[in-house]
Amino acid sequence: MRLATEPEIRRIPLEEVCLNILASGFAVKCSDFLSLTPEPPDPDNVNAALQVLQNIKALTYSDSTLSERLTPLGNHLSRLPVDVRLGKMMVFGTLFRCIDTIATIVAALSASKSPFVMSLQDAHQAKAAHSSFHHPKSDFLTLLNVWEAFNKCDTQSKSRQFCQDNFLSFAVLREMGDARIQYLELLVGIGLLDRVKAGYDNQSRRFDSRLSAKSQYNRNGRKESIVHTVICAGLYPNVARVHLTPQGDQTIWHKQERLFVHSSSVNAKASRQLPICWMGYHEKFGTGNRVSISTTFFVHPLALLLFGGEIVVLHPQKKVTIDGWMELSLAAKTGVMFIQLRKQIDSILSTLIDCTDKKILESEAAESMVDGIVSLLS
Repeated sequence: MRLATEPEIRRIPLEEVCLNILASGFAVKCSDFLSLTPEPPDPDNVNAALQVLQNIKALTYSDSTLSERLTPLGNHLSRLPVDVRLGKMMVFGTLFRCIDTIATIVAALSASKSPFVMSLQDAHQAKAAHSSFHHPKSDFLTLLNVWEAFNKCDTQSKSRQFCQDNFLSFAVLREMGDARIQYLELLVGIGLLDRVKAGYDNQSRRFDSRLSAKSQYNRNGRKESIVHTVICAGLYPNVARVHLTPQGDQTIWHKQERLFVHSSSVNAKASRQLPICWMGYHEKFGTGNRVSISTTFFVHPLALLLFGGEIVVLHPQKKVTIDGWMELSLAAKTGVMFIQLRKQIDSILSTLIDCTDKKILESEAAESMVDGIVSLLS
C-alpha cells in the first residue's frame, strides 16, 4: 500500500488550473508555472489540457513568442467553476437564449451521479418508469424531461413520492436544482445575465425555476435544434460518425477509433433515420475490450459547419472536410459560403462574449445577429 496518495495536481484534469493561471497573470506559459510546483504534473497532461482549451477556442497563442493567451470566452470560463466544456455550453446558452434549458442539462451532467436509480429487485419496473422520460434521440433532453417532471411537484412530500414511484434519486434532483441556481448566479456575476430578467424572485430572494424557464433568456429553450447546437458547440470535438449498414447494424467511428454506444443511452439501438449521420457524446470510456460513449445525441451537419473545426473545401469531389476527417457532401460554392459565414459568426460571437455591458448584449443589433443564426439553425 502506498504511504501517501498522489498529489491532486497529478490526478485531476488541468483545464481549469491552466485557465486560472493565465487569467491571474501568473505566467504566459502554463507549463513554466506548473514546473515550479513541488510535484509537477506530467507534461503530457498539461499539453492535453491546453489542447482542450484550444479546441473550444478558450485559448490562443501569440505569433511571436508562442505565449498562451485567453480569448474573451476563456476569460469568462475562468470565472465559471465547472468543466470548461460545460462552461462553454452555458455561455452559448445565454447568447442563444436557451439558458434555463442548458443550465438544467449542465446541472445534470455535473451532478454527483445519475438521477436514475436502478434496483435489482425491481429492474423491470425501474426500466419501464425510466423509459417514460426518454427522448427518442437525445440523452440530454431525457435528463431535461426528468427535471421538468420533478419540478412540477409543488411540495417536498410530492417530490419524494414522485421519485419513489419513478425510481429516481430525490437527493440528486435536489442537487441539480441547487446547481441550476448557482449557475444562473454565476452568469449574472460575469455580466451575461440580468438577474431580474433571468427569473429572480425578489420576494423569495432566489431564482424561481418557473420564471427562468419563461424568461427572455430562454425563449429558444424549446427549440431542440438550437439546444443541440449549443451542446455540440460546448462538447466539440466529441463527435462520431454513425454508419447504418444494410443489415441494420450501426458502426460508430471517431477518426480511426471504433466506438460503441453504452447500453444506458437512448441511442444504444441502431437509428434508421439516415444511413450516415453524426452523433455527439459527453463521455468516452473503456468497458472490457471496447470503447464506449454515453450521454449521446444526434448532431445536425449544419451545427458542425458552424461550430466545428477547420473547414476545407474539396472542389472536384463536391465535399467539405471538417478537422481533416469529417466529410460532408456539399457543393463547392456552398462550402466557400460557409467558410465566410463561419468567420462572420466567430467575429460576432467574439464581440458579444467580450462585451459585459447588458445594454449592448441586449441591443437590437445583437439580438438581430443572434436571431439570424437561430433562424439558420432552425
